[in-house]
Amino acid sequence: MPVVPRVLIALLTLSCPAVTMAVGAPPGTSPAQWKREDIIVFREQFLAADRSFTPEARATAEARLSHLERASESIGPSAFIVELCRIAALADNGHTQCLPTWVGRDICEQATAIVGTKSPACHFQNPDREVPDFKTVPIAFYPFGEEYNVIGVGAKDSNLLGSRLVSVENQSIKTIRAKLRTFSGGTLALRDLRAATVLASPEQLHAAGLSSRNDSVLYEFATAGGRTIKRRFALARQPEKPMTWRELPAADRAPWAFQEPGKPFRYRDAPEINGLVVQLRQNLDRNNQKMADFLQGAETKRETLGRKNVVLDMRFNGGGNFWLTRDFFVRWPARIPGRFFVLTSRQTLSAAIATIAYLKQAGTNRVSIIGEPVGDRLMFFSDGLPIQLPHSGRFFLPAVARMDYRDGCREYDDCMEAVAQPGRPTATTLLPTPTPLERLPISVATLEPDVLAPWTIDSWLTGKDPMMDAVTTLIDGNPDNI
Repeated sequence: MPVVPRVLIALLTLSCPAVTMAVGAPPGTSPAQWKREDIIVFREQFLAADRSFTPEARATAEARLSHLERASESIGPSAFIVELCRIAALADNGHTQCLPTWVGRDICEQATAIVGTKSPACHFQNPDREVPDFKTVPIAFYPFGEEYNVIGVGAKDSNLLGSRLVSVENQSIKTIRAKLRTFSGGTLALRDLRAATVLASPEQLHAAGLSSRNDSVLYEFATAGGRTIKRRFALARQPEKPMTWRELPAADRAPWAFQEPGKPFRYRDAPEINGLVVQLRQNLDRNNQKMADFLQGAETKRETLGRKNVVLDMRFNGGGNFWLTRDFFVRWPARIPGRFFVLTSRQTLSAAIATIAYLKQAGTNRVSIIGEPVGDRLMFFSDGLPIQLPHSGRFFLPAVARMDYRDGCREYDDCMEAVAQPGRPTATTLLPTPTPLERLPISVATLEPDVLAPWTIDSWLTGKDPMMDAVTTLIDGNPDNI
């Protein structure tokens, strides 16, 4: 699959979350009863804990929860979970999420590894009525602007690669776009990114009233050549042989940014722009590779080569722990004789946004943003602990601390400690933090691109990189950068 995160997780670090223990129901619990008990946990441990809901959104969420309680006898398990996910999305906060089971468990394992047995919880039981994660049919979509195109598919359907999705179950994308965006909060770009997975999920489409079936989906595509193709994709009924997968960009023409997808961070020399290109795909240490060591190594290489500029590629960085990089990025501009060109996209999220903001704050007009707008706003809430519903086993992540990167949290007393103003109260979270934790607020007017150079389906098909091309054009037009 291409370098597109399966789930864009909130600002979670390797030193984060414990998970609330899920307690199994007594034998014989009725379907209506276990759903109502899950709703109680959702209401008390998720909805009540999340601070990003406006009063109006919270009232709407409560009304829909009450309706769900009344319908708990008749609604199916998948539709029940979909409605809870869409209620969570009412927060309009990209970090307030329902999480796939594998993500919740992975977070728990990370927390246990870091804080050990003295950590609260993280010893949850297997749920008694586990509702499986939603399955997807063998096709992958990606949003380019407000259109969705096919970027991955089985070999037998490879003639669809690059084609534009026109309709789902004979309903145009334009008609259903508003409902697709109800599966997530945050910016429209982020909502569309997360909706790409929903489009491949018959169960979620069915639960949202976008399909009459929960085991297959009828799509209509428009090819680059002007053909219209209708094709139904179905969930596999039994295990199949490993499928041959085709994807964009194709391996033989993928630009450098897509190569070596297993490497979380890497760099390359770029003499044509008198610079070094540094790519960070996450803000987390990986096994024995420390981000701090990597960044110092990259800067040493730049100095050895005598390059003046740095291209920082953050387009596939969904976040992690900005404490790992904060000090380096605050000091980095003082070491660079030229300019920074930061590449961003709708997949640039969470700790990646904080990292860019620290760099922009330190480097001011020597830092240029190139590409697409980042995937979240300059003010959002994050830093919650995942909770697990006792019977369905599904995980939900509340957001409890404010991140204000526009005005440095000058007006708020509920910010995360690391970005809060010195001396002001902060939000209370259970996340382990470094001690002592230096407060370093962020105040940047905008992270909107100085040069808009978005991905297009044509660039993915041809293997071009419009954002790197934009950097080259900027430098060619201003020789002083060299």
